[in-house]
Amino acid sequence: MSKRFPSQPDELLRRWGTQVVPVDTAERAEQRRAQVVDALSRSIRQNAERKLQASRVRRLAGLGLAASVALGLGIALHAKSRVQEAGQVATTVAELQGAVVVSESGQSRVLSHGSSLTLHAVGEIETAADAQAEIHSPKSLVHLGPATKLTVPQSTRVEERYRLALGRVDVSVDKDSKITRSVVIETPNAEVVVHGTVFAVGVSPRAEHTVTDVSVTRGSVWVLANGAQVAVLGPGQHWSSENQPALAPPALPAVAQLPEPEASAAPVESPPRAPRREPTAAEVKASALAEQGHMFQDAIDARNRGDDPRAVELFTRLVARYPSYEEAEVQLFRAQKRLGQTAAAAAVARRYLAQHPQGFAHEEARSLALSAAAQQPR
Repeated sequence: MSKRFPSQPDELLRRWGTQVVPVDTAERAEQRRAQVVDALSRSIRQNAERKLQASRVRRLAGLGLAASVALGLGIALHAKSRVQEAGQVATTVAELQGAVVVSESGQSRVLSHGSSLTLHAVGEIETAADAQAEIHSPKSLVHLGPATKLTVPQSTRVEERYRLALGRVDVSVDKDSKITRSVVIETPNAEVVVHGTVFAVGVSPRAEHTVTDVSVTRGSVWVLANGAQVAVLGPGQHWSSENQPALAPPALPAVAQLPEPEASAAPVESPPRAPRREPTAAEVKASALAEQGHMFQDAIDARNRGDDPRAVELFTRLVARYPSYEEAEVQLFRAQKRLGQTAAAAAVARRYLAQHPQGFAHEEARSLALSAAAQQPR
């Protein structure tokens, strides 16, 4: 018969209470302690590893978030710089006094008193005999005097170019501006190139030609005539084109045609012909200057239309015919650079530096030549 266990809890507890609890030996107690310590060590290490892993995940997430923020800021700043760069080429015409007529895209309007207009294309500003106006850009401030006619082509990253046909402009260029493009005042007789200064340019009519006068208040300017640098002016200095040779060649007198003799008339002995006169050195120089002027203007017109391939072709032809034409060389390497022809632009820039080491665009040419050299494979 199998032994039956008591079913009552009290009886079961009574029997357990009468039993002797065995005492572990020292070896067994040490074994148990070692097992407990080992288990606790494993638990502590696993908990530390979990915390370290979580910290790494948080750190990586933070770095990813920071990188995303930085990328977003970079894109935003780049977009902002592009917007600012687009805004930098805009010019604003403001009426100061009298009638100011602004022509743009074939439409003309008269600015009312104190009003202004932002130009988005090539514009022409003309002031009446008692009027004055101002043109603002982030780089310069141009004050138009009375009876002045000025054309404002669209600015580029390298220059602001104004064409003064008649009258007087007072120009103030911000020498502390971070915009590095030059300011150029073009007249029928010269080009005045500056980076940061205060100066005035006037164009006045004479009997059969115009005269350009340049005076400097602050800083220095380069004066170019027929593509070559003719003067560097400092504060208080003045230059005039009055003594420059005329661009147009002198007209040769027409040769009168002799009437044909009648058939029945007796032969008439022809008078001796005068020996053909060779042109003088002044006439040859004037003819060459006129040709230079026409070729340069055609190339500039192509550039202003945005036709850089045609501009490169015309400037290349002009430089090949007149190698010392400084302004043509500058315009050539600028057009080549816009087209991405870096190697060709750098070659022209190096040639420019060799021929004009103190030229008005030597810093721009030097930067172009060095940047192109740095990009060449070693």
